[in-house]
Amino acid sequence: MQLPWRAAPRAALSSPLTLLVSIATTLLLGFVVAAAVLHSSSAGSAALAYQQDRMCPHSVHPSLVAEGGLPLSSAVTMAAQSPMGAVYTQVGRPDFNGIATWGRFGYRPEALAHLTVLEGGGTGLWVPQTIATAAHVRVGDRLSESSLAVSAIYADLAQPVSGWWCSEAKTVVPNPLGGDGASTSVIWVPQVADLALLPPEFSEWASVSLRFPVEPLSTLAEAEALRDKGNALLTSLKLPLTRVDTLSSAVAAARASERNVSSALLPLVLISVLVGLAGVGTVTVQWAQRRHSELRLLWVRGASPLSLGFRGVLELGLPLVAGGLLGLLAARLLLPLYGPGVVLASGSLWVAFGFVLAVVVASLVVTVLVASWRVHRTFQRRARSWRLSAVPWELVVGALAVLAWVRLSRNGLGPSLKPGELPRIDVAALTFPLLVVLTAALLATRLLRWSLVWSHRVQWWRVPAAQLALRRLAAAAGPVTGVVLVGVLAVGTIAVGSAVAGAQQSALASKSGVLVGANSTVQVSQDIALGRVALPSSLRGNTTLVGVSTGALVVDPATFTDAAVLDDPASVRSLLSGLRRTGDVAPAVRIGRSANQEIQIPGMPLVKPVASLPSFPKLGTRGYVVSRESVPAVEQVGSWHLWSSLPLSSLTSSLQDAGIHYTNVADRARVLDGLPFLTVEWTFGFVAAIGVVLAVVAAVALLLAIEVRRRQSAVSGALSTRMGMRPSVLWSSHLLEVGALASLAVAIGAVASFVSTGFAVPRLDPAPWLNPAPVLPDLVPLLGSMVLCGLVVVVVAAWLALRGVRTARMGELLR
Repeated sequence: MQLPWRAAPRAALSSPLTLLVSIATTLLLGFVVAAAVLHSSSAGSAALAYQQDRMCPHSVHPSLVAEGGLPLSSAVTMAAQSPMGAVYTQVGRPDFNGIATWGRFGYRPEALAHLTVLEGGGTGLWVPQTIATAAHVRVGDRLSESSLAVSAIYADLAQPVSGWWCSEAKTVVPNPLGGDGASTSVIWVPQVADLALLPPEFSEWASVSLRFPVEPLSTLAEAEALRDKGNALLTSLKLPLTRVDTLSSAVAAARASERNVSSALLPLVLISVLVGLAGVGTVTVQWAQRRHSELRLLWVRGASPLSLGFRGVLELGLPLVAGGLLGLLAARLLLPLYGPGVVLASGSLWVAFGFVLAVVVASLVVTVLVASWRVHRTFQRRARSWRLSAVPWELVVGALAVLAWVRLSRNGLGPSLKPGELPRIDVAALTFPLLVVLTAALLATRLLRWSLVWSHRVQWWRVPAAQLALRRLAAAAGPVTGVVLVGVLAVGTIAVGSAVAGAQQSALASKSGVLVGANSTVQVSQDIALGRVALPSSLRGNTTLVGVSTGALVVDPATFTDAAVLDDPASVRSLLSGLRRTGDVAPAVRIGRSANQEIQIPGMPLVKPVASLPSFPKLGTRGYVVSRESVPAVEQVGSWHLWSSLPLSSLTSSLQDAGIHYTNVADRARVLDGLPFLTVEWTFGFVAAIGVVLAVVAAVALLLAIEVRRRQSAVSGALSTRMGMRPSVLWSSHLLEVGALASLAVAIGAVASFVSTGFAVPRLDPAPWLNPAPVLPDLVPLLGSMVLCGLVVVVVAAWLALRGVRTARMGELLR
């Protein structure tokens, strides 16, 4: 027979609630798959941006360098083949006024524009202040054996240098604590031709660097194209120089990060798609129930179950397609909220569109199959009913959680983690906390269903609000258990994602603090330890002097806690203040696994442990801490460092203003490669985003369930109020009903997630060789926000339930 094709789409308008649910279902489906694609793509771009931020701008493009070993004329010829070619002579003793000091000459395009002039200017030799002071050089002095004259004196470059200089920092920044001639500042010539006018002693050996400035890269495709093009260019030059290609390692790390995020998200996305398709099937079953009479008439007239299944697509197909497209649009617009970055690879949107199209087609297929099966089961054969709820799914999922825990406890994030490598994420281990949450959700819903079955035995009429709430819950056991299931998953997923992501952030900060010891450190001469040089006033109260020897630290108990990164500064200060030397033996604090016995450390007296700590900044879990007062010969200590709570730029600027030389700078923010931590953080950030989606689903499902039974609630509520029930009691009853569901979801989801992440977080460590291990962050703000959102949903749901009672007309309800 010919089905009414034209009437089917218009017939769908008679059930606006079904249309809304259909659109919402595929909207969430489309959002999940599109967001996964866009999130993975943005993870690769974000990883590249992070790596690029840690690279020198002039080192992004592959470059060529040679540290000495070239005649000066050859170096000049080679440097001309690069737009940013630099040439440096060997270190010698240039003579201006008969006072020779160590120095070297150099040329780099635009170098003079990036120097701070102290005196003079022009186009002659630019001499650094240190050489000018040591050799009494003044503007106008002429270089011996050369026609070049000094035209400017500039401030020496010092760490940390600007981005324009950082690729040349090893050459242009001297080590003031090194030996004579080991390193020196550069005397700059304004033109490369001026290098030929230098004294003969500077023309034998030279260093050269060929840099190729490029614009910042945005996507991995751009980076790969630049890498290939740059390496091809260097090969075509055919120069006997060393190739430096930091971009290749950055691209490889970014690709690995993108793959790790994608592989970790795949199981979660597949589960979400299956749940979404199950939701589409549920909508189709409800449609078949609503269209029972019409479907029976068409079946009697000869329509096959398959054709009637396609009738379901005619009604529900357009809403399903529209929902998928809206999900893609939402995923793109909300990318800044859930993605690690906003830059997408070329074609990512089309890939996301393809996946959305695939899930929309799958939704249509599910609609046809479920509708056909429903018609066949209803009109052709009465199959023996069985319920999926009879299957002990919580036991199955619990067994999977146990297997995931075994993998997690053995391997952590993945096998063979080494310093400098990205974690090869073990997806099975990564799902442990989520499987625990799912097990708790399934168990809770099964127990809730059993409780509602037996709830008719409960007699709480002395508390009529509670009794009515319980009766309404028992009458809608199916929707109630579904809302609780999704609610527990939402709360648990949000908590798991947020907790693990927060733990990765704190782990990166704490491990960096242990590795450096403070926010910033610099090595200084022993003159400060001997008291010959005083620290500037700007560093008092935020900086401390620390001596470093093999396996030991020499600290000042009075100032150490002002600068060091510590979990409990008060207890450490109290412990260090008790290190008072009374004889030939210096008392010490034993750190971690160090031997608890007297030990001789180079540059120190005999050290005897009198107390212990599990870990300590800079030392980690092995070493000894000695008070500065216990070390009589401070000049014998290996090296002295300033630790500061200030940023590195503030610390070094204060030292430069005071004329204090330093070297070997370290910045807590850059000392440790954070990409392994960011990879795990981005993965679980998406998990939290999925949790937010589930929370929206749970809230909408609850509100729709209340809206569906609005007429029934209106009848019972109106009759109850006319029989003498106070409106406040009815309001309390609805608050108790909805509040019980929300409280149950929040409580079970929070407990399951907090317990599972408490076990999992210490093992999700991207740098297990470096202490401390990740720990759970403070989860009270997260729990408070979830409770607050739950209260809002409860109040809105109760208001919707009472709205029908307040506006009900008794005559129409009875009719």
